[in-house]
Amino acid sequence: MWLSLFAPGRAEGTVDTEALALEAKNSGLPLDVSRATALWGGWLRGCEALTLMQISGSDIEDAVDSKHASDLTQAHLIQTLSAIGREWIDFYFLRSRRALEEFQLSGVLEALEAARQEGHVRFFGLHCEGRAAASIANWQLHDAFEVVCIDGDSEQHEELARIAAGRRVGVLKRVGKPGAAPIEDNQIALAPVRVAEDVRRIA
Repeated sequence: MWLSLFAPGRAEGTVDTEALALEAKNSGLPLDVSRATALWGGWLRGCEALTLMQISGSDIEDAVDSKHASDLTQAHLIQTLSAIGREWIDFYFLRSRRALEEFQLSGVLEALEAARQEGHVRFFGLHCEGRAAASIANWQLHDAFEVVCIDGDSEQHEELARIAAGRRVGVLKRVGKPGAAPIEDNQIALAPVRVAEDVRRIA
């Protein structure tokens, strides 16, 4: 299991975010800090043994050329590393909501490869959101991703998981949504946690 840390919404009232962060840290499980990275990074600073993942911003979709896409990716990486107080992020996922332009993808991957060469990123991932066709289009011409994160719905799971198997790419399956397919023994799941008790139930 991997844990996706959710900051409390206004409707959820007061949630002890420190207790959630500490419980997640003590679990030793990989953590997704993409939502409110600065908040979670404050509680997790100095935890170099933890495996952390981050998802890119959606501003890549508005990049006007490859340099712009590269600059946006570099800026987001700098923000992420500053927030978590470390020199590297273990998994950095490209957010895939719609089919990107070739120059946008090239700029992102160029920035990520440079960051990996400098030791700031260890693994690249594709975070599939929306229709599977968009993620397939982004993945089709680039074999740079080492893991793909998908929903449990049948369209995304079956088609994208089949491509992942053919390319020997790891699959991280998001769970906790209505209608999500059950987790099989050989699958890795990313589960949302909103309070410390959620972590205790999973860990």
